Amino acid sequence: MLDELAIDYSEYLKVDNENEVSALKDVVEDMLTRLEEFQTFMEMVRALRMESTVMHYDSIKAMKSKVNELTDSVNKLEKLVNKVGEDVELVDQQLTEAEACMPINKDGPLNTILKPFFKKQEDHSSKQLPAYEPPVIFKSDDYFLATEAEDALKIIENDTSTNN
Repeated sequence: MLDELAIDYSEYLKVDNENEVSALKDVVEDMLTRLEEFQTFMEMVRALRMESTVMHYDSIKAMKSKVNELTDSVNKLEKLVNKVGEDVELVDQQLTEAEACMPINKDGPLNTILKPFFKKQEDHSSKQLPAYEPPVIFKSDDYFLATEAEDALKIIENDTSTNN
């Protein structure tokens, strides 16, 4: 009887984990398959990247000089714009000074027409206006060579003809 009881209890302690283990094996195999697919995909991407890099390297290297030229042109253009701004300020200042020196008629149009009849002519020759000396302003040739300007015009013409 004790032997039977021991056999009955041992039957309770026996675990049938074949189903769980087989399910776990299936999941692991599926995961390994996906990892292999991912590794293959990554190798394809790496190969395509290398092929693309090799294929475009020469064209990128050739464009470097053009980009450097464009950068130089932009820098020159920036200097030119700054110089033009300074020159405009200078001319504006001279214009303000010239307007201050000039006799300005602040009367309305009717007074302007009737003034010569009622008022004695003033002698403007006695007032000497200062001689005007034009400022030295920018020259585009100082910033851009003639060939650069011609090249820029050709590029603009090509762009406008392709857009139309």
